[in-house]
Amino acid sequence: MKKQDAGIVSLTLALCTAATGPQFVALSLLMIDISETLGTPITVMGQLNTVFSVIAIIMSLAMGVLTVRFQPKKLLQTGIVTLFVGVVLAAVSPNYVTMMVSYVLYGVGLSLVIPIANLLIVLFPPEQRTSIMGRVYSGRSLTSIIATPVIGFLTAAFGWRMGFVGFGLPLIALTGLLVVLKIPKQPKQEQKEDITKGFKEIKANKSAAACLVGATLALAFFNSIMVYNGAYLRGILGFSIETASLIMSGLFIATAAGQVTSGAFARRFGVKKTTYLATFLCGVSFFAYLTVNLPVGFALVASVIGTAAAGTTMTALSSFALEQVAESKGTMMSLLSAGISFGGMLGSAIGGVAIDTVGFKGYGTIMFVMSLGAAYVLQRWTKAV
Repeated sequence: MKKQDAGIVSLTLALCTAATGPQFVALSLLMIDISETLGTPITVMGQLNTVFSVIAIIMSLAMGVLTVRFQPKKLLQTGIVTLFVGVVLAAVSPNYVTMMVSYVLYGVGLSLVIPIANLLIVLFPPEQRTSIMGRVYSGRSLTSIIATPVIGFLTAAFGWRMGFVGFGLPLIALTGLLVVLKIPKQPKQEQKEDITKGFKEIKANKSAAACLVGATLALAFFNSIMVYNGAYLRGILGFSIETASLIMSGLFIATAAGQVTSGAFARRFGVKKTTYLATFLCGVSFFAYLTVNLPVGFALVASVIGTAAAGTTMTALSSFALEQVAESKGTMMSLLSAGISFGGMLGSAIGGVAIDTVGFKGYGTIMFVMSLGAAYVLQRWTKAV
């Protein structure tokens, strides 16, 4: 691939991951406002992420078959269109059920877009993939830096429905255009005669299986806290929606920093060590943020460290998983996406129950234990690549 082509392809892949982000930002930041409009408790609103995760799990598993039957570019285009429809439906939702349907579409779209964006990293030389992966994943975080205050101020001026579409819809449309024009066509990933080949290879590979288990737990804390953080900042710490949106932008800057620097950490410490150490640091930091009685300023610093570590984790983990199998990389990326979605579902479900019963402190403690389990599995049961 020519250098100029490589640049536009990596930018397009970064926008693909970015296009999946504004819906998460909007749900977290606007949860109180949406809850009041739809007459639904905040903890029930948080279960939209659970609904999304269930669909994402099902779709991610199906991707192991879909990558056999269809070209990656076609799957990517379908995912972008589905995201577009989901955002529009969310913005016009008159009730909780319609909002739930919009997040079903979001789950389908994300499950098509993220695994294919990960898979297309193979367009680049192996020695560049961790760094490229960092740039691709940082697209979501860097966009969220801008999206968070834009959504916050649009909501303050025009209401939450405009906040939902004012940023996300144009971004998805631009991404779709670039995918059509700039992403090269790729062959199907495996032989049509045996669509179970990838699953069999991964099942026989203990390190790959352990990597997927670790991935399921590793980002559960981060993904679930991104759902409830807006409510925590506004409802517990007492910030206004404008201030909370700026704080969340700062957290996305930290996430992007973690993603962009993941390649340097991987070169210095190795991908495996980077993955499990970043997972541990993420868990410790978020535990301090939610559970330890820190002054507000120190608590926010802990959340910045946690989100930076999460950024490094998600990037290093994707690169680590990609190299666990020799051939069935499409299936591996699909299962990785399913595992992360399952972890997010588990985190959101636990969060909803825990916040209702034992509050944010209990929620933080439970999720910290999950993070420790993830770090142990990744350290003990996976092989370095």
